[in-house]
Amino acid sequence: MGNANWKQNQQGGYLSYHINVTYLGNEEPKYHVLKNPDGDGWVIGVFNSLIGGEYVPLEETGEELMIFPTVEEAKNYIDVK
Repeated sequence: MGNANWKQNQQGGYLSYHINVTYLGNEEPKYHVLKNPDGDGWVIGVFNSLIGGEYVPLEETGEELMIFPTVEEAKNYIDVK
């Protein structure tokens, strides 16, 4: 099931067009859900304007990377947050 608030990009990740931040006068998606580059599952990136507008991994307290088994679980984590 697709969520109209999330748009898939060319790399297969999903961007949160319903939750945005302003960067250099433009609205940018705050979250990017993408395949875990280090293995199984999906991770969430958070837009960080302090490092040139790149996405950095969302970490729980203790600097532990949050990995979700499915893309829908990762998107739902953001949507209900």
